[in-house]
This record gives sequence, structure tokens and C-alpha cells, in this order.
Amino acid sequence: MNRIILLSFIFILFIGLPASKAQKVFRLNLDEAINYAYTHNYSMINSGKDLEISKEQMKAALAEGLPQINGTLSYHDNVARPVSLIPGDFFGKPGEQIAVQFGTRYDAALNGQFTQLIFDGRYLVGLKAAKVAIEKADKEFFKNKLAVREQISNTYYQALSIKKSLHIVDSTLNVTRRLAGETNHVYKQGLTDDVSVDQLNLLVSDLKATQTRLNNQRVINQALLKFYLGLDEKDSLVLTEDIGKLIIQKEKMIAESGTLNLGQNIDYQTIQVAKQLSNLQVMLAKAAYLPSINASVSYNTQAQRDVWNFFNAGKWYQSAIVGVTMHIPIFSSGQRKAKLNEARLNFEKMQVMEKETGKQLNIQYKTLIDNYENARKVYNNKDQNRKVAEKIYRKTTEKFKEGMASSLDLLNTHNQFLSAESDYVNAEFDLLQSAEKLQTLLTKAQ
Repeated sequence: MNRIILLSFIFILFIGLPASKAQKVFRLNLDEAINYAYTHNYSMINSGKDLEISKEQMKAALAEGLPQINGTLSYHDNVARPVSLIPGDFFGKPGEQIAVQFGTRYDAALNGQFTQLIFDGRYLVGLKAAKVAIEKADKEFFKNKLAVREQISNTYYQALSIKKSLHIVDSTLNVTRRLAGETNHVYKQGLTDDVSVDQLNLLVSDLKATQTRLNNQRVINQALLKFYLGLDEKDSLVLTEDIGKLIIQKEKMIAESGTLNLGQNIDYQTIQVAKQLSNLQVMLAKAAYLPSINASVSYNTQAQRDVWNFFNAGKWYQSAIVGVTMHIPIFSSGQRKAKLNEARLNFEKMQVMEKETGKQLNIQYKTLIDNYENARKVYNNKDQNRKVAEKIYRKTTEKFKEGMASSLDLLNTHNQFLSAESDYVNAEFDLLQSAEKLQTLLTKAQ
């Protein structure tokens, strides 16, 4: 009886314990998926870290010109003090060398130093460069956001395409299976030949193979999308978006985006920031010709003992120094001039890259516009084709049931229907992908 009570208690305790890690279910439309990735995507996390690093570097650069205070504490135990030889004349022993040890057994010293930069052209340029570096990191962060958005969107589009293709194959497979069963029943009654049965069984087999392939693609796509989102592989992901609505939304976005404005394009702004940094390198090289001035205050206290009693007795001897130091560059054997010329040449290269980037972006814009317009035309064409192919397939199926069409006719229209549906799904994906690339290019930088 006691054993039954104990087992009952353990069972109740076991079912009352929470699971070690419950599976989470994420139901996301496209915008929700993108916003989630902005926070949890691995690339976005590191990009945010880079931005924080640049801000800390700015603080470090600013601190170099602010007051600096440092201290030094030293202690020595002169276990074997050095020996010096002194002429014996000093001790009334001419002609002899007298060995003498100087200093005490123990010594200690405490030093404090205050320094302040008064003027340094390189420091001023460095501050400007640190500010521009923050701007550069911010541009890179925004650019990475666009890349992640495009990455998530395209993977999401692919998932919807696979889902739609699977639905078409599944529904067609169900119809074909039922038709194959009916044909086989008719064949057993001697009302049709075995060729019709074999062809329908072949269609079923092909559809099963396509179904398996699409299911494998769906698994891979889900794993990839979870990775981009920063989800755990055990989590469940449900996509709530409709691909038809997405196409309408993208067409509206493209229509409202206007034309390319180089000044608002993130790639062009990034190259401009890089040009600013290159120009600051020229200014830094010029600042190397200027003198630098530093002020300092130093305080020192020290004590020497033959007996270790630094805290009990004896004096500590103080000293203090106040000074100003000016470093004046005079001659560097052409080193400063060579560095200045190098910085100027790099700046000239950046000017060329700025012009090149502007022209490349204009060409890219025209290319993406053409690709989007072509994709839209192909999409409309494939939409009409699949509707016609579906109509032909359904009519041929009805005729086959009535004995007015051969199995070969059914096979041909069946393949034509699946090909038209596949072309339509691919056209949807191509249209969304081309729209996404165009939208990325036209997105205005912050």
C-alpha cells in the first residue's frame, strides 16, 4: 500500500514539472519576420556591436586630450648593494683602493603625475575622424538592415512558392489517384485497356516524386529562414502571408518609390563618408608638420631605510616638478612629405570611386527597372497561360471519364497543366524578387 502511494506521488510530481524547454510557435507575416530579424539576426547583432564599438572609440579619442593622472609606487630591497672603489687618499691610506657600499638596504617611492594636452593638430583631426567613423558605422548598420530585409524577404517568398507548389501537386495527386482507381476498376471489367491504367499510375508516381522533392525543399527552406531569423531549430514557424497580396503591396511600393536619388542612396552615402575619412587622412598628414604642446605636474616622495620601518619612523623626502614641453618637428628625411603625398593620392582615388559609384548606381537602377517590368509582363502572361491550361486539363479529364479522350491526351494535358502552374509560381517568385531588389535600391537612407 505504501509503495502504491509513493509511486502515485512520484507520478503527480513528474507531470507537475515544466518541460526543460518548451517549443515556441512563431506566426509571422513578412513585416513581422523582418522586424524580428532586425533584433535577432546574427549579422544584425554584430553590426549593432560594431556601431557601439565606434562610439566607444570616439570616447577614447576624446579622452586623449583630457587631463590624465597616473601614479607609481615602487619598492626595492637592495639585497646585495653595489660596491664602488674609492682611492685611499680620502681615508688617509694613499695608494690603496677602499671598497665602499653606497645607499641603504631598503627604499620606496611614490610618484603622481598630471598631464594635459595643450595643442596637437593630430588630436583635433583624430576627433573629427572618430565622429566620421561613427557615421560610417551607422551607414554600414543601415546597409546591413537592407541586406537582411532582402534576405528574409526572398527566403519568405521562396517558402510561399514551395507551399503553393505543394498545394497544386497534392490536389492534383488526389485527383489523379482517384482517376487511376476508377480507370483500374473499369479495366477489370474489360471496358478499357491496360495502357490507360499504366499511364495514370505513371502520373501518380511522378507526382509522388515531385511531392517528395518539394517537401525536402520546404524543410531546407524552413531551416534557412529560421537561421536568418535567429530562431532555434526546434521552434515552429508558421508563415501567415498570402503571396498574391504581397505582389499587390510590392507593386504599390514601387509605384510610390519614385526615381533614384543618389544623395539618398545608402551605397552612395557610404562612399561619401569613406571620402571624408580619406580627406581627414590628408589633414592628419599635414598636422604632422605642426608642433605639439603638453603640460605636466609631477609630485614625488621617497624614503630610504637600513631597517624596514617605512610606516613607523624616519622621513619621506618630497619633490615636485611643473613643466611644459613643446615637440617641434624639424627634419624627417622626407618621411612626412611621402605620407602626405600618399594620403592625397588615396583621396584622389576616393574621388574617382565616388564618380564611378554614381554611374554604376544609375546603370543598376535602369537595369532593375527593366527587370521588374519584364518580370511583371511575364507574370501576367503566365497567369493567363495557367488558367487556360487548367481549363483544358479539367475538360480533358471529363472527356477521359466519358471515354471521349485517350489516356495519352490526358497525359499531355496533365503535363501541360503542371508545367503552366510551375511557370506561374516561378513568375510570382521572380516578380517579387525583382521588386525587392528595386525597392532596396530606392530605399532612402536615414
